[in-house]
Amino acid sequence: MTRHTRTLTTKLCGVFVMAVLCIAVSSASAQDAVKLSGLWVQPVTVHSIDQGRVRYQIATGRELVRSTQSLEGLKLGRYPSLGKAEDAADRGDDPAAIAMWKRVAVQANEDWVRWYAQMRLVQAHTRVDDADAAVSIYIDMVVSGAELYFVTPPPVDVVAQADASIRLRVLELAKAAMGTLGPDRAELLQKLIDAAGTPPRNLAPISVEVTSESDIPGSPTQTPPLSASVPPGSVASLYRKGQYSQALLAADEALTQPGKTASKLYLKGMIQLALAEQTRDTDGYKSAGLSFMRVVVYFPRSAVAGPATLEAGYVHELIARPDIARRLYEKARPLIDQQEDPAYYQRLNKRIASVLDDPSGE
Repeated sequence: MTRHTRTLTTKLCGVFVMAVLCIAVSSASAQDAVKLSGLWVQPVTVHSIDQGRVRYQIATGRELVRSTQSLEGLKLGRYPSLGKAEDAADRGDDPAAIAMWKRVAVQANEDWVRWYAQMRLVQAHTRVDDADAAVSIYIDMVVSGAELYFVTPPPVDVVAQADASIRLRVLELAKAAMGTLGPDRAELLQKLIDAAGTPPRNLAPISVEVTSESDIPGSPTQTPPLSASVPPGSVASLYRKGQYSQALLAADEALTQPGKTASKLYLKGMIQLALAEQTRDTDGYKSAGLSFMRVVVYFPRSAVAGPATLEAGYVHELIARPDIARRLYEKARPLIDQQEDPAYYQRLNKRIASVLDDPSGE
């Protein structure tokens, strides 16, 4: 073998070794991990968190099941933000952890992953004494069907220590959701209500009676237009054509892809709202409200935060909660610009006039 041939062979071997190392590092970095009783176990492949148990597979191929009572952290290779959030939480950086867990909560394709991220968000918001955010996310979880492991216990301590205005908001949100839940979940929200204290005497009575939009004073007679902030696309086009069933399927598919999540959630909520208006379906209205509130909670600085807040208020009008609707409309007021979004600005004024004309909204 000539010197040239040996040199070339050596270089090729070096390149091969480096390639193998890069693949190995890349594979390891994409692995899952679980933190059990203070120790990170990795690499593993996490299958699910279900019925109070975390199921995962270790490198030898053996399947293991552990109680979630010992689960203190979770990393999933397919959701890099989850690992970044856990690392931030380990070093005590709750603001950074919150930002990462929010990203996972809206991107997750599996319910249990979303619920895990939301559970960690509630815990982090509780640590930084943000009762408003903790309760909003918690009630979203309870209403959307999160398994009891993810919603036990409720964040009662942070509610009890919050100021009066926050406790009032907790009362409103929890009571508005109570009528839609079974006894186990209603009991969880009752604990929040108890922690918030006695409601003011002038708090409007709770009702889940649904009215149509045409029955509400000052309401438009047609499906509301989309916000000017929504980028053009196939989903928006289907909505404007009134093809709501196809639009909903397209919206769910769009949400599996990264980017523009706030606009996609708002658009999904508008489609759900349009479908609910056709059938007067209470559950449909509430599903739309959840989509809008996810924009309000997770993307408060997005271009569609104002329209989503407005539509969340409108849903509360439909379930006979003008008191909550009024507060949401007031929150939406500074977020909707007359020049940039004239159609929504006009809709906002009509909705505000509607609740101001209703004595129960005072």
